[in-house]
Amino acid sequence: MPPRRSLASLPTLYPSCSPRVLSSHHQRNLSSVASQFQSLAQKPTSKYQIYSSRSTDPFVNLSIEHFLLQKTPAHSVVLFFYVDRPCVVLGRNQNPWLEADIRALNDDLPPLVWTSTGSTTRGPQARVDLVRRRSGGGAVFHDSGNVNYCVICPTEDFSRDKHAEVVVQAIRQDNPRARVNERHDIVLDQGDPDPDVLTPDPSNMHKTGYQANSHKPPLKVSGSAYKLTRTRALHHGTCLLNSPNLQNISQYLRSPARPYLKARGVDSVRSSVGNVYEIYRPNAATRFQRLVAEAFVSHYRLERECLDTFYNSERTRDIQLGPDWVCGSLDESVAEISHIHSSMNELQTPEWIYGQTPQFILSSHPVQEDERDRPSLPAWFPSGARIYMKVRSGVIDTTRISISEDEATAASQADHFHDRLKGLKVHELDDFHSVLRPNTDIDGHMVSHLCHWLNDMFAKRPAVQEVS
Repeated sequence: MPPRRSLASLPTLYPSCSPRVLSSHHQRNLSSVASQFQSLAQKPTSKYQIYSSRSTDPFVNLSIEHFLLQKTPAHSVVLFFYVDRPCVVLGRNQNPWLEADIRALNDDLPPLVWTSTGSTTRGPQARVDLVRRRSGGGAVFHDSGNVNYCVICPTEDFSRDKHAEVVVQAIRQDNPRARVNERHDIVLDQGDPDPDVLTPDPSNMHKTGYQANSHKPPLKVSGSAYKLTRTRALHHGTCLLNSPNLQNISQYLRSPARPYLKARGVDSVRSSVGNVYEIYRPNAATRFQRLVAEAFVSHYRLERECLDTFYNSERTRDIQLGPDWVCGSLDESVAEISHIHSSMNELQTPEWIYGQTPQFILSSHPVQEDERDRPSLPAWFPSGARIYMKVRSGVIDTTRISISEDEATAASQADHFHDRLKGLKVHELDDFHSVLRPNTDIDGHMVSHLCHWLNDMFAKRPAVQEVS
C-alpha cells in the first residue's frame, strides 16, 4: 500500500489573500494548500474525499461545493463540512422578498452566539448575510450552532434518502429520536416510547422507537437540497445541533410581504424546528463531523486510516493523500483558486442575489394571478386604492397603482406611477419616496403613505421621515 503523503511540509508560495480583494492574477499565486487541494481533488485516483472548511464565509463555502461538484472525478464520492457565520440562504429559484425579512437581516441587533459557559450573548456580526445558492429547495438560516454537510456522488448512484440515512446513523449516536421522513428531511420524533417497538431496528433510518402524534409533532433538524448534472449529484443540508438563535429563526424567515406577494419558483415549507442537543454542548460541530465521517467511511467500506487522517487534520490543518482517498482541512486560501474565486464573485453580486428572482407579482387585492384574500391596507388609504406590480428578474415590468376612488383620476395616477417605476431594479431602490414623490401633482400625503407601504413590502430604509 503506498504511504500517505502529507502536504503540510510543502513551502508556501505566497501568503493567503483575502478572498474579497484578490487580483485578476491570483491564480498564479496559489498557496500550497490551495494548489494541492486543486490538484488532488481532480486526481483520478481520489475516489473518496473528505474535507472540512475552517472558513465561516458562506460565499467561500458554497463556492468550494461548486468546485467539488464540477471538478472532482465523475466516479468519486465527496463529503464536505462547513459552518457559516449567520446568514439566510435561499434556494436557486426563490424570492428574497417573499422568503426573508430583509430589514431584519440588516437590523442593528446582532444574532446570538454561545459563550464558554453555555449562556448566550449578542455576537460581533452586525448583520445577517443574504445568500442565494445554486441548488434548489427552500430558505434556511445558518449560524455557528449548525453544521452544513455536502455529499457529491455519481448521478447513477444518487437517491434522495441515501446520504440522509448516513447522517441519521451518525446523529443516533447521540439522539435516538432521529429519522428520515417522507420529505427526505431529518426529524426528531417527540412522542413517548412506543410500547410496540421494544427494540428499534438499528438499520431502519425511517422509524424510531418513539410514537408520533398530533400533540407532539416531529421537529425538523435538517432539510436537504439537491443539484444534479449529467454525471454528478450534489446533496447538501444544514443540521441544527445547538443553534443559539433557534427561537429567533422565524424573525429572519418571515416576510411582511408574504400576504401580498405571489411568486413563481419554489416556496419554503414551514416546519417546527429543533436542535439535536437540547442543551449547549461544547464542540458539538466537531463531534457531528466526526460521527458523520465515521458513518460515511463505514458505508463505503474505507480503511480506518482514512478516518484517523480526517480526525488528525483538525489539529494538523493539512491535506493527506491515501491510495484511493484524500482527507483534509481547508482554509480561505482555497479562494485563490480561479474557479472558486469566480464563483464567489458571482454569488455576491446583486444580479445573482436579486436579479435571479423568478417573476412575481405584488398586489393589494385579489387578481387573476393570485386570488387569495388579502389583509386590508392601512386605514389611511381610501377604500378604492389599488396597488399592483409585476416584477421580472428583479426589474419592475408592469404596474397598476392608484390611490383615488375616482375612476378617471385613478387611471391618470396609474399611468403616472407606471412611468415612474417601469424598468427600475427593485434592489437598487433605497426609498420609493425618491422615485414617486418629486414633481407630482398627486396629493403628497397619499403618495407618502403609498411609499411607506411599498418601503415596508420591499424592506427599504427611507432616508427621510415619512409623512404620517
